[in-house]
Amino acid sequence: MMWRKIGNVYSPKADDCYTHAMFPEVECIDESAGRIRIYYTHRDSNNYGFPTFLDAEISGEKFTIIYNHHDSIIDKGDIGNFDDSGVNITSVIQIDGKRRFYYYGWNLGVTVPFRNSIGVAEAEGDEHDLHLERVFPGPILDRAPNYPGLCATPCVIRVGDGYRMYFTQGTPWIMKKGQPHVACHIAYADSKDGLVWHRSDKAAVENLDTDHVITTPFVVQDEGVYKMWYSYRGSKYRIGYAESIDGRSFQRKDAEAGITVSERGWDSEMVCYPKVFKLKGMWYMIYCGNDYARTGFGLAILEES
Repeated sequence: MMWRKIGNVYSPKADDCYTHAMFPEVECIDESAGRIRIYYTHRDSNNYGFPTFLDAEISGEKFTIIYNHHDSIIDKGDIGNFDDSGVNITSVIQIDGKRRFYYYGWNLGVTVPFRNSIGVAEAEGDEHDLHLERVFPGPILDRAPNYPGLCATPCVIRVGDGYRMYFTQGTPWIMKKGQPHVACHIAYADSKDGLVWHRSDKAAVENLDTDHVITTPFVVQDEGVYKMWYSYRGSKYRIGYAESIDGRSFQRKDAEAGITVSERGWDSEMVCYPKVFKLKGMWYMIYCGNDYARTGFGLAILEES
């Protein structure tokens, strides 16, 4: 596959009171009109993440922002909770007629920089008057006995009568050159209702020595194949790709991702946080650029083979 870049479609301005546009998640609002909603995360002056959204229309290669909300759609968690230092939404799905938002929360550490766990919220309000309410104050998936490092970046899909979550799972923190360091792989869990989850002991996608972090999985089922895009890095993020028949064990095919950094510009150092969606018969990718999306996100179109 090969993705043709259209360009940077949104980035915060230098004089804005927030930075970054991270973790874009796409929801189709009106396919006939080419209208989508993109949920994404800004960072505030304290470097805490807060999710917001924009509405846009896509016509072929033309991307037009109709409305950009900018304000947070969910508050940070109460003091001491797993999400009291920031919230990043990474998956939105319709369940029982409701929009359900899966996110991971940040809780600052002392010996290590942070702790991450996964939470869930549901939408209240409509259109531009949108606010999310937590289903539970605590996490629905947390660090595990054998994987105490972190638990983050959920992607939830419907599989038969149930649901499957792909997420980032961290091994124990270690010290390297005087700094705390954690390695991550992609794990998965199954659920009947999208609230109570049963995680597998096996990794869906393993990391390698050269890329100790794999994160932000996004999975679609296409022509009987589970296709996953994700971010991986040694020092700078790149976009990877993997496939699976059973949706549990994936084969890495990073050379087939079809997208990498540009020679210059907003995505010349890093490409990350990919989301793939189909609109009017065309496959698109929204992805982020340099410095963990400080330069915002861009659009690419899958070339016909």
